[in-house]
Amino acid sequence: MTVTTIAHRGDPVRERENTLGAFEAALAAGADWVELDLRRTRDGAVVVLHDQTLERLWGRAVSVGDLDLTEVAAVGEGALRIPTLHHVLTRVDAPLMIDFTRSDVVCGAVDAVRSAGAMGRSLFVTGNVSALRLVRDLAPEARIGVTWIEAGDPPLGLLEELGAEFWNPMEAFVSAETVAAVHGAGRMVSTWTVDTEDAMTRVAEAGVDAIVSNQVATLVAFARRLSR
Repeated sequence: MTVTTIAHRGDPVRERENTLGAFEAALAAGADWVELDLRRTRDGAVVVLHDQTLERLWGRAVSVGDLDLTEVAAVGEGALRIPTLHHVLTRVDAPLMIDFTRSDVVCGAVDAVRSAGAMGRSLFVTGNVSALRLVRDLAPEARIGVTWIEAGDPPLGLLEELGAEFWNPMEAFVSAETVAAVHGAGRMVSTWTVDTEDAMTRVAEAGVDAIVSNQVATLVAFARRLSR
């Protein structure tokens, strides 16, 4: 049995999340994919950052949407900085799970991925259905995953409407029944954020295709044992 290993925000245990160092560390540890998050600056640049503000990671209580790219680029020092999506696409030659919450990043993200020739290795994921519809309108060729935070049956009709490749539920909503339903519809299942071996075992036994984790080394070791 094989499962795709996806590093949540890179390797946030060894490096600061959503930085080039974190992505490089995750791939060095053996992760198959890297997951990252997007935000938009005041002047329209798409940067790789999970929170809307810089406070938690960068010590500045300001919204990224209130800063221009030059101001965001000046945060941090040396190699420890907030990268743009374009920069990551040119430096990280691996499959990407591109996560976002707001539709304001969609146009810039689609442009960056297309310009980099990276559509084939990029999966756009969010629970914002209107944003996914925008992705699909702008890029018929885009790969899409539908993030899900509700209990109950998988949204098979929505997956079909969007031409989604993955259903992407929280770990708590994964079961053999939900996975079988999605597989029966010709889609795959990724799940997040799975950080213990017990949880990894449970979702793997349910039949998921991909696991997203902060504990990259643990996940990679688990997946290698699983494939023997």
